[in-house]
Amino acid sequence: MLYNALLSLAAFMFCLSLFLVHRASVLENDFRKLQGDIILQLNQPRSEGVNGKMAKMSKTSEDIKPSTLQKAQSSLKMSSRRVKREQGSCRAPTSFLQLTANINKQPDTRGNITVIPWTVSAQQGNAISQKENRIVVQEDGFYLVLFKSPSTVMGHIIRSWGSTGTGTTSTELLRCLQEMPDETPANTCYTSGIVQLHQDDELELVIPYRPQALISMDADSTFFGVIQLN
Repeated sequence: MLYNALLSLAAFMFCLSLFLVHRASVLENDFRKLQGDIILQLNQPRSEGVNGKMAKMSKTSEDIKPSTLQKAQSSLKMSSRRVKREQGSCRAPTSFLQLTANINKQPDTRGNITVIPWTVSAQQGNAISQKENRIVVQEDGFYLVLFKSPSTVMGHIIRSWGSTGTGTTSTELLRCLQEMPDETPANTCYTSGIVQLHQDDELELVIPYRPQALISMDADSTFFGVIQLN
């Protein structure tokens, strides 16, 4: 079920975050060690023979070849950027929303379409929310949209509603429709796809109406969901 898959995904993301934090800590320790080695090398005394005697002199940055010093400085900068990049990769958990069929209500027929009544079964994050019987997108980005039902649903269409300069328009995103005999119609589909959505877009699932349609309202197998990918 989608909910178990999402829990596994969340657990994987949490473990990945712990790994990245550990790697960042290791890189930071390497950075400090490299910095300490360079400082120690700069301050290390040098012995030279003068008239049979040993004279100790302190090494300064001028004694080091410019190319060697530049390479050391470049290595320090690269290590610092790597630490910051890996620390910044620990992002917030992925947003998702799963709706399941509301067993306390009956499917709503509107003209030539039927709409399944939904209720929230699982939700995480603030990028996706529910409004009446639709899914509302709060952030621009790419999303995985999916629908599953084991019933003879007669096919379905997932569409998005968005505002334009001339008003509100709908766009068909995904569909699973086939020609079926009127006497024995049957069309069960699992539908999923990656789509680009914008803030305030609303997603709706509709079923082309046929009097013989048997729509499953089993909350364990009829669901409609969206997962944020970025």
